[in-house]
Amino acid sequence: MTTLVVLYRLLLIVAVAAMGPGMARAADIADARSLTYWLSGPDPALVAASGFDLAIVDYSRDGSGARALAPEDVALMKRKPDGGRRIVLAYLSIGEAEDYRYYWKRAWSRNPPLWLEAENPDWAGNYKVRFWDEDWQRLIFGGPEAYLDRIIDAGFDGVYLDIVDAYWYFQEKGRKNAEAEMVAFVRALARHARSREPGFLIVPQNAEDLLANEAYRRTIDAQAKEDLFFGLDGPDTPNARESFDWAKKHLDMARAAGKPVLLVEYPETAANIARVYEKGRAAGYLPYATVRPLDRMTVNAGFDPPVPDLLLRD
Repeated sequence: MTTLVVLYRLLLIVAVAAMGPGMARAADIADARSLTYWLSGPDPALVAASGFDLAIVDYSRDGSGARALAPEDVALMKRKPDGGRRIVLAYLSIGEAEDYRYYWKRAWSRNPPLWLEAENPDWAGNYKVRFWDEDWQRLIFGGPEAYLDRIIDAGFDGVYLDIVDAYWYFQEKGRKNAEAEMVAFVRALARHARSREPGFLIVPQNAEDLLANEAYRRTIDAQAKEDLFFGLDGPDTPNARESFDWAKKHLDMARAAGKPVLLVEYPETAANIARVYEKGRAAGYLPYATVRPLDRMTVNAGFDPPVPDLLLRD
């Protein structure tokens, strides 16, 4: 890393500190015209130096509690280079437990809690959970050491909820109330967050069929969707029309209710990256094309705000 980069990052930190804690929350997520999504190793200074209106990051640099982003890191990311306000959301998986999180106990490999289910065969270290279980939900929110409460304490504007569609897994296993239980879980989580921080944003990813539930639609602030156009059968393979139409039908329920729709796609060719932005915007959605590992802040020339050359040298 060059000396100039280090100095630039220090100046950003000093500038944010001078602003104090009273920075206004972004009034409306619908104002965002660009987004970035960076989970593995997010760098607050790089996010701060970008022009993105909305940033979705992990609450930790490596997923652990030891390297969690501090309030000053979050405050840094909230301020754009032009002085404007950026919305910053923290990723939160509510349908799977992750063995690299602060809450994970080694003893669970021998004596798992009753709510812990099988490991996800597609994502090592991720385990399905009986999300309706009170012990799991207490781990997620409601106490000083709970995951959501740590996110709130760090100063994030909201959460980006993942594995909301875990109820599909349990429906297939015969749990008839799984869908209603997930809706109840998200609504309880949102009530708790907003009791602590009014206006706290709730943005679920996928599980778009829950948008048919009016109470759920009222609870969330936006809906995110992965792989709408590409990805179900390969990074650059267009999705089947039936899958696309089913997803879009539900996403448009969010738009009809005044909730923005965010798209995250993972194509690899320049032509398909361009299609994601063009088709996504034509549908009234806010698209972002990136890499499946989510281990960097991608910038798509002509579509995303640029990152200063100074910060691209390290």
